[in-house]
Amino acid sequence: MKDRTYYLTDIKCVKETDGMLIAAESGTQIPFAIQRMFCVKEVGKGQSRGAHATKKTRLVLIALAGACEIEVDTGDRKEVFVMDTPSKGLYIDAMIWRTMKNFTPDCLVLALADRVFDAQDETYDDYEEFLKAVRVSSLSEEGK
Repeated sequence: MKDRTYYLTDIKCVKETDGMLIAAESGTQIPFAIQRMFCVKEVGKGQSRGAHATKKTRLVLIALAGACEIEVDTGDRKEVFVMDTPSKGLYIDAMIWRTMKNFTPDCLVLALADRVFDAQDETYDDYEEFLKAVRVSSLSEEGK
């Protein structure tokens, strides 16, 4: 399996006299052509979102308002990011498990993705299946 990565990326925020402008562009802050966007909001206290890995989709998550934590898991390492400013986006490669949790009541997360949604074959929703797929892919790469 090719190296899978995740990292924080700077998102342009410009404070103006009449408000704040938040801007991101493909090829600059977003390392892919944006094919889909969706938002997550009004997540109840104690609830989480995500808890899956996409098979092919790469995305950037940006907390436009409020805050939440995003845990990313490659199968052999985990890291938690506190997303509490629109000036930072979290890039997540395909085949990385992610769970969003600890939402503030006003949290609004924007997701920018590099492909349209394929409901038939988009995600690993079972963590053990994800780990198995990561191991199988890693073994096949070692055999090359």
